[in-house]
This record gives sequence, structure tokens and C-alpha cells, in this order.
Amino acid sequence: MKNIAVVGVGYVGLVTGTCLADLGNCVTCLDISQERIENLKKGILPIYEPGLEEVVRRNVKAGRLWFTTSYADAINGGNGMQPAEFAFIAVGTPSAVDGAADLEYVRAAAESIAEVMDHPLVIVNKSTVPVGTGDWVADIVKTGQKEPVSFSVVSNPEFLREGSAIHDFMNPDRVVLGSLDREAAEKVAQLHLPLRTTLVITDLRTAEMIKYASNAFLATKISFINEIANICEELGADIKEVAAGMGFDKRIGRAFLDAGIGYGGSCFEGSETVFALNSPNACARAAPLPLVGDFAGAGVTTESLEALFASGGEPFQGEAVQVVTPSHRRVLAFDLETGLPTLAEVKAVTRRSYNGTMVNLRTSMGRALRVTADHPVIVRAASGFEVLPAAAVAPGDQLMALCELPAVETSADLNLLDLLRGTLLEADVYVSPVDSSFSDQYAHFAAHVPPDLLQYPHEIRRHNRMSLRLFRQLSEAGVLNVPAEKLQLYTAKGAATKINAILPVDADLMRLCGYYLAEGFISRDVGRAGAVRQRVGFSFGEHEMEYIEDVQRILARWGLKFIERHSTGAVSTLVSSRIFAWLLRDVLKCGTRSDDKALPRLALNVPPDLRLELLRGAFSGDGAVTPVQDGKNLMLEYATVSKPLADGMALLLQTLSIVPSIRTRWMNKSKQPAYILRVSGYKQLQALQDVFGGKRRAQIAEVLAGYQRHIRQRGFSRQGAYAALTVRAVEYEEVNTTVYSLETTAGTLIASSGLICHNCFPKDVLALAHMAEVKGRHPQLLQAVMDINGDQRRSILRKVSALLGGELKGKTVGLLGLAFKPNTDDMRDAPSIELARWLAEQGAKIKGYDPVSMTAAASMMPPGMKFAEDPYELAADCDAVILVTEWNEFKQLDFERVRQSMKTPVLVDGRNVYDPELMRALGFTYRGVGRGYNDRQ
Repeated sequence: MKNIAVVGVGYVGLVTGTCLADLGNCVTCLDISQERIENLKKGILPIYEPGLEEVVRRNVKAGRLWFTTSYADAINGGNGMQPAEFAFIAVGTPSAVDGAADLEYVRAAAESIAEVMDHPLVIVNKSTVPVGTGDWVADIVKTGQKEPVSFSVVSNPEFLREGSAIHDFMNPDRVVLGSLDREAAEKVAQLHLPLRTTLVITDLRTAEMIKYASNAFLATKISFINEIANICEELGADIKEVAAGMGFDKRIGRAFLDAGIGYGGSCFEGSETVFALNSPNACARAAPLPLVGDFAGAGVTTESLEALFASGGEPFQGEAVQVVTPSHRRVLAFDLETGLPTLAEVKAVTRRSYNGTMVNLRTSMGRALRVTADHPVIVRAASGFEVLPAAAVAPGDQLMALCELPAVETSADLNLLDLLRGTLLEADVYVSPVDSSFSDQYAHFAAHVPPDLLQYPHEIRRHNRMSLRLFRQLSEAGVLNVPAEKLQLYTAKGAATKINAILPVDADLMRLCGYYLAEGFISRDVGRAGAVRQRVGFSFGEHEMEYIEDVQRILARWGLKFIERHSTGAVSTLVSSRIFAWLLRDVLKCGTRSDDKALPRLALNVPPDLRLELLRGAFSGDGAVTPVQDGKNLMLEYATVSKPLADGMALLLQTLSIVPSIRTRWMNKSKQPAYILRVSGYKQLQALQDVFGGKRRAQIAEVLAGYQRHIRQRGFSRQGAYAALTVRAVEYEEVNTTVYSLETTAGTLIASSGLICHNCFPKDVLALAHMAEVKGRHPQLLQAVMDINGDQRRSILRKVSALLGGELKGKTVGLLGLAFKPNTDDMRDAPSIELARWLAEQGAKIKGYDPVSMTAAASMMPPGMKFAEDPYELAADCDAVILVTEWNEFKQLDFERVRQSMKTPVLVDGRNVYDPELMRALGFTYRGVGRGYNDRQ
């Protein structure tokens, strides 16, 4: 736990301080506003941010979050607060008249810190500031100190999006840190280690420029597509199709232009499973460092769309759609031309809020596909494949489940020496050979042992061991030559639990992974001196000695010591090894709890015989042989509460020509559903008759021998690389949720339990209205960017004026939405402010409504502007309504009621949310942005 002071309790400061406290630190938030601090102590927040109030309350109750107006207390400790080791400056930097950042509050914070600090301090610039501010702050602090006290300045620019700031802080794609003092930057990096993300450590000005350049580039792209939209209106082109066509050029990139026009068609729920390929140069790490190293080629793994989105980098933020473009990510897909599985590049992943209809397509074999109503669905047709909107799919249509895999890389072994490189665990790992190699070669390498790695080199000769880092250095220098096959690794001296440095990818490895999925767990115990001990356990019934003995044999083969413990009816085999726990949890990604278990990363990369070995281990604990028809027939069942594991197991079985049915069932006292995979049919049962080892082999063989007819399993038909499944029911549900889409180069993806799915169609044209602030003086291009953005807002007024006969004086215009984006009450740079001012200058009467920001907007709007209680009161007697902010509640209005209450039904859609044809059919005079002839009618 670190002691931290955060200066400023606005959007950045309060979120930063609260999240740092939630990570276990003691944080004091400071603000010069007495009113704000007193309200915070009462639980009243100065800003609206979804989820923030609950996190503040939790950390205040836990004694990790404090509020004060005293710099002395926050920095030096007092009134129950501890002296700060870090001071984050997170004050506002509003734009001055000339467009430069106003650094008045940053200066005041730096001067106040300098005045009171009486001990060494790391000062962290969190505010959005121009390049060079870090040096400027350092000068202020140095000259403002009463007596010299050492300090360092670190730039840590924020990339939080209002409306999702808590998620963005806790799930960043990178943390940028810049300082002239590398050690100080690394100290700040330590604060962010629990976030398990990539750390970019550089110098002060480069860190500041990363933020500056990101904002400037975003603004350039936004203004460019807006300028093209204006030209489209004049020439009769459609901006949606123009941007989509441009984006196919790899030099331009499709995803970001899609965000500019609201492309996305987010159609799946976040829990939907996809089968992603790990980058050929990416292996799981315990440390938030760039991923390097390889262990088994490009491993196919189950991954949720939500997780894939989170790993994709900084989202391109739209008013309602966020887009990420994961670098070098591939997923399992299907080639509709060849009818074969393939690998596809991920072009973009999008996320947005969705208030509408979800369609649940239930098929034979218990498979289901749940998507938005307009999602394209691939169905099997007589002539090949047909693509229909989900709402058009009917019972009797056929979906397809993949039954083959494209060629993927395999690996003969796991090299733990390579896998540990760059991880946090590496520093704690020792190496020793199975013979006396280190002692024997001591004379050859002793002179090359760096003193900073080992003060007493003779300990190597005495104990025949050394740290992994020292081993690497000596081996790479060519003075130590011991093959990895002769090495063992461990993390505790003395009677340590060692593990072989090389583990073969063979039947034992796959079966042990299966045992772990079925009956394994990882526990953490805090021992003497705070040392954390990690234990891997396998627990079986005492009657399951075949499995117990097999587990123990494999562990011994790998060099692992274990203990055996007996309880009522059960036998547990325990291994105390951080390295073994890390291998299962962080490298193979098998999970730690029953609800997050997943196939090991290499499960779909190994040959069929090894996939069967994984099934043998998994079925040992979570499988069952279930007699049916009075024992004349039987079926094999496998149950898990982990959806990723169920989906992965289903696909794995299908690659072995076994198509299981899937049932979802709530077990007694269970808080989550169980997924039950069932295998029946003579041929399929015969293929799995050894899946329980010798324990059930005789029982299965006896029943199979009694089958009089070898009737194949019903519910599917095998068609080459896929199995056809018949749609049995189509269900509709109105939802208000978050949905995701995945765009691939193949136009398809494999989702759920191996179902072949289509990408999402373009939909919901959404304009980006908020331009990122550009600080300081700008090159000509950036000046043009700002000019275009400002003119884009004026074009909305020109549309309204034209539709009302060229005269706004005396007309009543309603602004639907006031905040600069949904899910926030922030009015900074909100388009509604300029729109309202311009309308007032033209003599119009103005009305406004926003679900959250009307209190904040009141002081910024022209005198006489009226605020409505809801959208319908806003529309009453209006000559025109402008959609300004795309709140979800505006998407599903009763437009018949809106039209009837308006004086003249003129609707200008500043976010291109609504369907032009539908709006005109409802009787509106409708205009969007950049919709070509549609906007000229």
C-alpha cells in the first residue's frame, strides 16, 4: 500500500484517486473548494460518472480514501492522513481565448505542493497539458521550496472517457509514463502493476506528446469525415457508403472511419465466445509488459468478445460506439466460398449500448445463437449458403457448427525458461541441474558473475544452484553450458518443490490439464514474513485411485514433489509451487475457479490423439455415464458452470467428429447455470469408450455390444467441414444492454459452441460531435481541423433555418440532449452551448432537455432558455427539434406522440441516429448529416 495525494476532484482527479484507493492504496483527494470537499465527505459527488459513487463509498468506508482542502495534511500527513509518497496533479486545464491550455490551476497546485513539502516526493502530472509542462512544473517546485527537498516529476497522461472512466482506469490498454528520472517513473509504474497492462516508459516531453498527438489525430480524422459529409450532401453521395468504401484501403484503415460515421453494428452480447488465435509472438505473462516469446505456435483459445474488446487498445470514442482495432489478432472463421475453416484477421471490435430487440435462435442439439434483430445470420441453403437478418430466420432453417480446424502450429514441448522471460515471477526463480553441472563448471564462469547479481559466487559451487537471471547472463555470455533438459526450477531455497524446465507436450500434459479442469484448484496462503505460498491441488474421490495415481505419476515425472491428504471420502494431491501455479493459470490460461475454467491454450493445436487425452482427464471428474432405456442404451455427459469451457469442449469434440448436444440447467443451490454436454449414438460413443480410462471401459463396452441397431445420433447431419443444425424456435426479447461486434477479413467468425456466424452489417450512422482539445499553437493542418469542426455545428443551424423558411426569429427550437456525450453531465465544449447561443442570436425561442446535465447546463445557456421535464414536453409546440446528444432513451421515443405535439414536425438529426425513410413515413420533415439526396429531398 502506498500513500498518495491527488490534487483536484474533477473528472480526472476523483476517478484517479478513487481507483488508486480501490487498488489498495491510501489516497487523500485535495481540492481548494470547501463546498466540494464537504459534499464528498457526505457522499455527494461533484460530477456524474456511472459507478463512481459506489466505488467512492466503498473506499471511504474501508479507510483508504480521504478528502481535504489542506495541502499540508495531504502532502505531509495530518488529521489521520499519512505523508504522501506521490502527489498527482489532476486539476482542470481549460482553453484560453487563443486556444492554448490555461495552466493557472496547474501552477497553483505546483506552488502549493512546493510550499508545504518536507520530504522527498514524486509529483505526477495527470492533467492534459502541452508539451514542456513537466519541465515547467519542475522549475516551479524547485524555486518555490522553502528548503531544498528532493523530488521528481513524472508525466502520466490520462486516456479516460467520461461515461466509462472507471472501466477505462481499471482496464487500460497501456499506461504512459515519462520522466527525466527513470527510477521515479518506475515507482509510478509499480502503482499500476495490478492493472496488468502494457507500460510505456519514456521521457517527459515524449509522454506529453503521446497524449497531444493522439488528441490531434483523432480531431483530424473526425473533421475530415465531417468535411466529406458536407460535400456528399452537395453532390448527392451517401457518407455512409463513401466512408465504408474508403476504409477498405489498408493505407487508410476502415475501423476508424467506421467510428466517424457510427459504423459498427454491434450485434453480440459481451459474453459471446469467439475462438481467438494468440499472436505467434504472444504468450501469457504475469507482468504488465509487452508480450514476447512463444510456446506453442499460435494457440487457439476461447475468449469472450468483451475480453477481446478490452485487449484491443485505446477505443476510438464515438457518441455511442467505441471501436478498437486489435493489432495482429486472428480468429477462427469460415470461408463461404470453399466451405472450409480458415483464419481471419480481426479488423475491428466495437461496443455500444443497445436498447432494442434481441433474437434467440434455438436449434437442435441445444445450440443457440443470440444476436440483435438485424444481425446477418448464415443459413444453409440448397445452393450453398444464404445470409438473412436474424429477424427473418424461421423454424426449419439450418445453422452450421464447425467440425474441422484449419492447419495451426504445434509444439513439441513447453520451455519454462523462455516462458518466464520478462515476467514478475522471473526475479524469484532459481535454477539447479539434475547433476553437478554448476559445481563442475564453477571455475570456468566464476570470474564472470556480476557482483550485483550475486555477492558470494562460491555459493553456486557449494549449493549447485543460481538465480534464473544469473543463469541467463552466464549462458548468453557463453561461459556456462548446461542444456535446458537437465535443469529444474523453483522459487524457495531449502526443501524446494522443483519442476523440470522442459515439459513435453504429450499425453501426460494434456491429461493433467484435463484433470485440473475437472478437479483442480489453486490456493494462496500467506506464510512467515508475508511470503505467499501457492498450492495446486487435485481432489478426487477415494474410490478414484486410477486418476489419483495417474496425477501423481505425471507430477513425479515432471520433478514435482507433492503431498497426499485424506478427508471424508476424498483424496487431495497438493503441490506447493508458484511456478506450477503460474504455468496452469497464466501460461495455459486454464482458470482458477469452476466458473472461469477454460481449455488450455494449446488444446486445439495438438493432434487428435492428444485432444482425446485432454477429454480423458476432464471427463474423469466432470463426466458421467448415464444409462437410458432401462440400461439398454447410454449417453456420456460432461458438465461445467464455465461457458467458455463448455463452448471450447463442444468445439473440441466436434473436431473429433463428435457433435454433442448442450443443455443448460440450474443445479440445486447453484447461483449460475451449468452447461451439460451430452454424447449419444453408437459411433460417437464408440469413439469415446476409453474417455474414462479403465474405470468405465467395461460398462461402456458391454452396453455398446448390446446395441441391436447402430442408429446414428439425431439432431444434426454432417456436411463436410460442418454439421447442419435445424432451427427449432425463434424467440424475441426487448433488452437494454451492451452489445459487441467483430469485423474480420473473412466476413465470418466462429462463435458460441462452434456456430458459424456472419460479421455485422453496417448500421446506426453516428456522428462524432466532440473534438479533442488541441493545446497550444498548431500547425496549419490542425487549425483547419478546428475550423471544419466549428463549421459543422453551424451547418446544423443552416439546415434548421432552411427548413423553417429561412427565418428563425420567433420560432421555437428544441435541443434534444445537452451534454457533450451520453452518460455524463459534462458540458465542456458541448455543441449544445454554441447551438443555443446562435439560435438566440437569430431570435429563436429555445427549449432543452437532457437526462442528467440540465443543472450543469443552466448557467451556460442563453437567458430565457426553457428546460423540459422529458422529450415530449420538449417537443410540445416546437417548430423544429435538433437531436444533439445521443442518449439511449432518445432512440425509442413514441414518435407519433412527438409529431402530434410539435407545431411543425421538423426533425434535424445531428447524430444520424434515425432512419430517414421511417421518419418521413411517420410524417416528419427529416434531415440528417451527409446523407446525399436523402438530405436534399
